Amino acid sequence: MYVASLHLRNFRNYQRLDITLPQGLVVFTGANAQGKSNLLEAVYLLAIGRSTRAGNEGEMVGWWASGSPPHTQAMAAVATCQGSLQLQVDLVGQAQVAGDGSGSANPSPSVQKRVRVNGVPRLVSGLVGQFNAVLFDASDIQVIEGAPALRRRYLDVLLSQVDPAYLRALLRYQRVLAQRNQLLRLIREGRARGLELEFWDGELAQQGAYLVASRLQAMAGLMQLAGPMYARLKGGEEQLQLEYLATGPQSQEQEELRQGLMEALVRGRQREVALGSTQVGPHRDDMRITVAGRELGVFGSRGERRLAALALRLAEGEFLAQRRGEQPVMLLDDILSELDQVRGMQVMEAVARYQQVLLTTTEAPPLAWGAITPTATFRVAHGTVTPLPGVP
Repeated sequence: MYVASLHLRNFRNYQRLDITLPQGLVVFTGANAQGKSNLLEAVYLLAIGRSTRAGNEGEMVGWWASGSPPHTQAMAAVATCQGSLQLQVDLVGQAQVAGDGSGSANPSPSVQKRVRVNGVPRLVSGLVGQFNAVLFDASDIQVIEGAPALRRRYLDVLLSQVDPAYLRALLRYQRVLAQRNQLLRLIREGRARGLELEFWDGELAQQGAYLVASRLQAMAGLMQLAGPMYARLKGGEEQLQLEYLATGPQSQEQEELRQGLMEALVRGRQREVALGSTQVGPHRDDMRITVAGRELGVFGSRGERRLAALALRLAEGEFLAQRRGEQPVMLLDDILSELDQVRGMQVMEAVARYQQVLLTTTEAPPLAWGAITPTATFRVAHGTVTPLPGVP
């Protein structure tokens, strides 16, 4: 699997970009704040249907987007084992130009997302899983040391790419959770009865059981991959360990999970009414990441946390390849600048097996990184991308 071409219109600081990409290692080099990360953001948007950088998706709308309403587009041709895919995401909405030079407009909340796969309109959920990618960037360390929501999101994004049923269950769970929380607040205010919770409890337990069972299974596979990878990067024998921390029951059996969640919801009903929110379920679960019994988010050094984040991303790539039967595209956003030469070479050797690797760097590219040699190198400057003559 690889991105054969990428086309952007009014995407952040790219007014117009049409670029053909080869297989292998493709390097984008240039100074900071020139648009290198925006390229990888656009590719990842086409994989998971959302940005990992934008707090508001309207931030991706370039400041020069004109028309009524302004329009931003990311489109790619992707080659897969089954044939070619045409993926397209359009952001359409009202925007007020900020004029701050950031390369983005200051949009209203009414930006709408429209998706097409091979020219056919789809829901965003119909895009996810069509094309697989793994994104490495500096913020990955937050998966180790940040809030539980970041670790839940890591699992949700991974599983949504390999299991359409997981994504459907996740979306249904989120809708049911919002309805149940609203009902809890109405009961607290005396405007609804407790009996009305029974239906939503059943729905929440049904969908939640599928999410937890899938996460537990995925974590077992991830640990087998990430454990040895961490030891290799660290240069020792200590392996990364992953443990699922459930607010409800833990079981590999989905029916046991469903029944256990139902019982936990009933037991905690009085407290949840008082709080006006659901306290039990996969939306409050966490993943503990340890080495030799030490929780890295609390007791690990920054270097250990960085290596753990890298190990998880490399494990994610292998997990996707195993589950989908096809290698994802690896997106490396300036991660080598934070690694010493030995670790940097280890990472490059680990990704050398993938059909396509897109890498950004501020440094002049060498002829080869370890076991992988660039097949193309591009200079990125002020929202323009040009091939470097004489450089692979």
